[in-house]
Amino acid sequence: MSAELMWAFDEIGFSETSGGATAVIGRTGRKQQYQQRGNNQELTTVLVTICADGSTIPPAQIFKGKGVGYSKKGWTDNEIGLEYAQHFDLKTREKANGQWRCLSVDSHASHVSRAFLQYCRQHKIHVPCYPSHSTHIYQGLDVVCFSPLKIAFGKERDRYLRETGLHITKDSFAMIYGRAHLRTMTPELIKTAFRKTGLWPIDHNVVTADMMAPSKATSTQVYTLVQPPTPVRIVTDLLVDVAKPPTSQPFEAYTFLISPVKQPAGDLQNLLEL
Repeated sequence: MSAELMWAFDEIGFSETSGGATAVIGRTGRKQQYQQRGNNQELTTVLVTICADGSTIPPAQIFKGKGVGYSKKGWTDNEIGLEYAQHFDLKTREKANGQWRCLSVDSHASHVSRAFLQYCRQHKIHVPCYPSHSTHIYQGLDVVCFSPLKIAFGKERDRYLRETGLHITKDSFAMIYGRAHLRTMTPELIKTAFRKTGLWPIDHNVVTADMMAPSKATSTQVYTLVQPPTPVRIVTDLLVDVAKPPTSQPFEAYTFLISPVKQPAGDLQNLLEL
């Protein structure tokens, strides 16, 4: 399968407060400067699709609401997922020229629904699916594209506010996002997204065993809604120290230091009941 047949798709959410921090000129002595913005937290989802040859198709937008092109919560559901499959087929059919296309998706229910998969199969679209909780490794849009896209969106939103004095609405969102999309989703960035995830050119060495290893516990501190009695905290901290000796001291020496602390079972019970 050639590069122009390899596609990847993901969704990204935006609100009026989306976007990264920016450098501004402000009063001396203050590390952070604050900007007045609207308090509208309504989510708008954009479906972004990229191709390994560096191209992209027009993004689809989902607004919160009811009706065509809307969803009750502002993100994809099974019905909109099927509509997206039709949108993808329409925009890539001519380029494929009768060949099978490959559309990589995550494991969201709307991307692997029966209707979605049936439509793709009937229209010569392979749908490989990333394993759950692994899009930060395999999904090029997450790994490379979405971070600069959100920063660009924030800059365009601020520019719109300065020039018009207006906040984002459903009517102005497409214009503001479109500027950010065109400035960010360049052929170079899109190709980098496929290359860094090993999807194209296919590179099995990009994803290592360490990247897929289970997460390790890095904290043994326990927080509770109700502060336990002091004797309980003392015993708990002691047991944690025994289980995790400091690396700067030999284990044998540390064991020798704590061995005199051992109490008979009766005394320990009395201590816990204080």
